[in-house]
Amino acid sequence: MSDNFELDVEKHVNYWREEALDSWKDVQHNIKGARVQIALFSTHLTIEKILKAHVIKKTRKFPPMIHNLVSLARIADLTLTTEQIDLLTILNPLNIETRYPGVARQKPTQKEAETIIKRTKVVFEWLIEKL
Repeated sequence: MSDNFELDVEKHVNYWREEALDSWKDVQHNIKGARVQIALFSTHLTIEKILKAHVIKKTRKFPPMIHNLVSLARIADLTLTTEQIDLLTILNPLNIETRYPGVARQKPTQKEAETIIKRTKVVFEWLIEKL
């Protein structure tokens, strides 16, 4: 792709925002069905997608094809609280665990997953508001 290519920032930010909202619906559906692993994967995906919207808004370029939430937040130049960084750090291995079962850590219980999802909802709403 040419360096002269001009990205339609608004279009791409909206695309990633809508993708994040769709992934959040997956979170809600799967946690109600006690599908903890896929609900948590979708939780990670939700935050990844909204962060990619922020990356586009900040850099005016396509987001990198990475899944590390803390790295994406840094690229987007977001000022996060310690609690927000802690949550992103909790979410990161959940992305890996779903793809490679047994690699990351012990699977969270339904109750632990619900707590993570509640915390994520707060951060997700904040990230949407900041767009």
